Amino acid sequence: MSQNVRSVANTQIENKILSAVDSVVQQMASVFDEIGRATIGRNTTTYLAINSSFLSREKQIFKTNQSQRRIVVELSATGKKVSVGRISACDDTSVKNHYKVLSTKETAHLISLTDAVAQELATVGDLIFVLIGTMKGLRPDAHKVETASVKELRLLPSLPDPDIQRIAPGVYAIKKIVPPEDLLEVIARDLEKEGGLSLESSRAIADVYDRLSDAAITDVVLPTAGVHHPDDTVLGKILASLRNQADEYKEALKKLEELPDDSKSLNEVLRLAYNFSSDTVPLISLFTSICDLKPLVFWCTIKQHWALYRAFAALPWSALGRKEKLSEYQSIVSNARSYAFHHVLPFDSTVEVDLSQANVRADKIRLFLPFRETRGRGVHMKDQQLVDVLAEFSRAKLRPASTSFWKANLRVMEQACQLAEHILDALVLIHHSRKT
Repeated sequence: MSQNVRSVANTQIENKILSAVDSVVQQMASVFDEIGRATIGRNTTTYLAINSSFLSREKQIFKTNQSQRRIVVELSATGKKVSVGRISACDDTSVKNHYKVLSTKETAHLISLTDAVAQELATVGDLIFVLIGTMKGLRPDAHKVETASVKELRLLPSLPDPDIQRIAPGVYAIKKIVPPEDLLEVIARDLEKEGGLSLESSRAIADVYDRLSDAAITDVVLPTAGVHHPDDTVLGKILASLRNQADEYKEALKKLEELPDDSKSLNEVLRLAYNFSSDTVPLISLFTSICDLKPLVFWCTIKQHWALYRAFAALPWSALGRKEKLSEYQSIVSNARSYAFHHVLPFDSTVEVDLSQANVRADKIRLFLPFRETRGRGVHMKDQQLVDVLAEFSRAKLRPASTSFWKANLRVMEQACQLAEHILDALVLIHHSRKT
């Protein structure tokens, strides 16, 4: 491919970065007065280094180290407005907050955006393009069955309708993974004239089907020339699922706002919020790790990273008495959901029974057990077994979250979808640039 075509592809990446960075800097300037004070009314050029990550870096969630290569923006003032000029990159500049106004000394070794993009493209590697690999569907498979009437189960994605059918004597094929009860019902009905299925045969078929299901593989093909159908990629499928969950959540939240006391609507909000947080936090961790290791991806999607951070920061943390962390977010959603779904016994607080007037004599007290051995330590009652049974009862933690939290959470879900969408776009663009 000609140098001109490569140059055009690289320029597309640069333009994407320029647009995204300009938007983030304008938003930062409206939030942080320091940026305006360092620029407006001064006859000088200000250099602003933007951090390579915005969310709180929790070790239990983020396993990679934050990138030390950062975007640097040249700022000037147009009246009372901050204007973005040239964009560069810098290495190994300490940025503890979201941004840092650089000293003159720190701007001595800036790397032009064109050179930085070229350097990143040269080292980006192929592994990240797994996310834009095309999903080709389930791989055919077959497992032997040791029964008199059924000899083999096959996973056969090319099977015409219906999804379950006998394709040869003793051989049953399925088009996709189905509930085992459905498979056994079809086989039993098919063998009805031959005496049906014995309980022993049903168990053998179910065991083999479990192994067939566990071994199922979906083939993914890495892109070579270009990505023509992003919706069919791994990340495209993930994005479609995220959008569907967010849409369902939005509808459930609307019903809850209309009927605040409707437990069914609340439970649906809690279910969707829990499912989304459980899957999305690891996904955000993945995106952040990719950006740590491949800064070019972060530069292309910096606007969406900032928007997700702002949506996350807008949750009512102070009212909840929590810190602004992804782990705390998961805990809030999880506890609210657990209380709604795991709360059968009618107790919202710990129950304490006064036994001071009851005949619950102690039987013995055991002291000086071997070091670190705790079993059997302490006071033992005559009805110790009954004490142990009663002590097993527990209650779900009472950690409700208000409607305002669930409303703000919709913004988090929407911005997570936006981030996934733009990560997909960036990977397609970067792949295109590397292949031209």
